[in-house]
Amino acid sequence: MGKCKEAELPGLGMKYTFEFDSGDKLVVIIYNTGKREVYFLDRKREEPLFSVAMKDDEARQLAFVLAGAEFQPIPAEKTKNITREMIMEWVKVKKGSPLAGKSIGENQIRKKTGVTIISIIRDDKVIPGPGPDEMILEGDTLIIVGTVESIRNFLDYCKEFSLT
Repeated sequence: MGKCKEAELPGLGMKYTFEFDSGDKLVVIIYNTGKREVYFLDRKREEPLFSVAMKDDEARQLAFVLAGAEFQPIPAEKTKNITREMIMEWVKVKKGSPLAGKSIGENQIRKKTGVTIISIIRDDKVIPGPGPDEMILEGDTLIIVGTVESIRNFLDYCKEFSLT
């Protein structure tokens, strides 16, 4: 596990240095104004590889994601059985796709490829567990699940229609 050091920057704010097991470092400077700067230092260089400046609300949003508040990955030991047998893929439905404008049932995706559409992302809306009557629209992102073979079948099927 890496180490974290903190140092006060009088009149400016605080500096946090995260040193990872790899030897790389991530430096976060939080100014009294709320501005944040993040620097990534490769263990082989003295100069930062890159830096990012963030406003307070952007930093809070990033912290929310890093903390796993929205998404908690399944521990690897619990996914071994799942991942050997099934995988998930996200596929964007591009303009002109023959799948667009037809329902899931009309497209017969499960019958033709063996995958199941478990969700559709449409604009900012998520449609979980869409039924056979749900329409597929241009711009949708289909979240599909299946075996490695069925995912390949679906992606091959999609290549004919320039979906991916």
